[in-house]
Amino acid sequence: MPNSVQVPADIMRKWQEIVDLLADILNVPSALIMRAEPPNIKVFVSSESNENPYEPGEVACLNTGLYCETVMSTRRPLIVPDALQDEAWKSNPDVKLGMISYLGVPISWPDGEIFGTICVLDKKSNEYSELYLRLLLQWRDVLQADLRSIASMQREIEQREAKIRRLVDANIIGIVIWNMEGQILDANNEFLRIVGYDQNDVLCGRVSWADMTPPEWRVRNAQALSELKNKRAAQPFEKEYIRKDGSRVPVLVGIASLEGTEGQGVAFVLDLTERKRAETEARESERRFRNMQMELAHANRLATLGQLAASITHEVKQPITAALLNTQTAQRFLTRQQPDVERAKKAIDRAVLNGMRVSEVVDRTHALVRKEPVQKDRLEINDAISGVIGLTRGEASKNDVQVRTQLAEDLPVIQGSRVQIQQVMLNLIVNAVEAMSQMSDDRRELLISTQAEADCVLVSVRDSGPGLSEDAIEQVFEAFYTTKSSGLGMGLSVCRSIVEDHGGRLWATTNVPRGAAFQFTVPINADCQD
Repeated sequence: MPNSVQVPADIMRKWQEIVDLLADILNVPSALIMRAEPPNIKVFVSSESNENPYEPGEVACLNTGLYCETVMSTRRPLIVPDALQDEAWKSNPDVKLGMISYLGVPISWPDGEIFGTICVLDKKSNEYSELYLRLLLQWRDVLQADLRSIASMQREIEQREAKIRRLVDANIIGIVIWNMEGQILDANNEFLRIVGYDQNDVLCGRVSWADMTPPEWRVRNAQALSELKNKRAAQPFEKEYIRKDGSRVPVLVGIASLEGTEGQGVAFVLDLTERKRAETEARESERRFRNMQMELAHANRLATLGQLAASITHEVKQPITAALLNTQTAQRFLTRQQPDVERAKKAIDRAVLNGMRVSEVVDRTHALVRKEPVQKDRLEINDAISGVIGLTRGEASKNDVQVRTQLAEDLPVIQGSRVQIQQVMLNLIVNAVEAMSQMSDDRRELLISTQAEADCVLVSVRDSGPGLSEDAIEQVFEAFYTTKSSGLGMGLSVCRSIVEDHGGRLWATTNVPRGAAFQFTVPINADCQD
């Protein structure tokens, strides 16, 4: 084991108690634990007994004939009863301190490397009985058990540090060591890439996480440091760094206290640039999709209204003609020798009503034609449906279709786009009228109904036309599928997208006794209720 391995403080306290106890039991002035630190030997632990000349931390050179040097080289116990009576030991450096007798045994690490010795020394001649040697060997076994524990802990630390070093060197994420003053003490290449600095900047102290933090993020930084102080770690949080070139980089930061240090921490930094770019692109893609969907829906409304052009023209022309006739009638009543004001007034009132009817048709048509961002507001769905029925009245009449309604009263208010819901109804009504127009002599009926369900409003459009085959029931909602010779096959696909965007669903079934039924739901929004 390397000489740099530290012995924990709790074990040092334990070893101090051992040498103090040895000195008392053997009644000697000095009991020591020595540690080899080539080319020296060090007094690692010294008893606090009287007349002990050895101070903890005291260092002596090896190869000078010390008692302990012999114990470590031979790896055997050594007893010197009286060095002054022994030519081999009378010049020993310990004799100069007055220590003429010695008993010591070697201490080894688990891998066999010498740690040092545990020994006792006396200023007088001492034979040190076999019992004392056994006692010293027992304490030596205790020390070596502690060294096994230290070695095991050291291996775990080294393995953990190796894993951390592999993580740091892998540069998968940025890793940085910092202190509370804001200085970056060490950083891997990935962190330096994120912030645009290099290792030379770190070594010169030019990298500071405090300086790199924009003013608007400093409060969040302070919160994280407060959390770190209380919990030794802080939940990951997003922030920005100011790069060396002055640009900013978005990051995700997680911080933790660094064990064994005071006022230092480790931070794990993930570059969010690509994620933020992807989020921006996703939002832009969503915006483009919504715009394209709105353009397609608008085109579909125009196409559907194009089919109703003749009917709308009839709806407008009829009240205009009536208004003109009523105006002419009023003129005749007023140009008589004795003007009939009362009858002229009634004719003018009828002309005004005809004009209002024209305005209503134009407003309904304009609402469906104009292109504007989708807004979902509080919506009375029966009112929206009635507007479409009025717009398609002429088309239904032209094709001998009898329109009936069963609109439930007191329906909950929904949240939705009036234009989009009316577009769905417009498509469903026009499709039903066209389907029934293909029939030669059967009764043509269109039933439009609404009803409240548990959590939604259900709208049904039922016709008595030729109906749909089982395959066609689902295919009709696919883009570009159509049963019309001149159709594009986008109407029902757009309608389903609109309904699903409102949180509902649109489906088709077979009507009884014949025909097709198209139904859709719109969820009730509790926030819209009184």
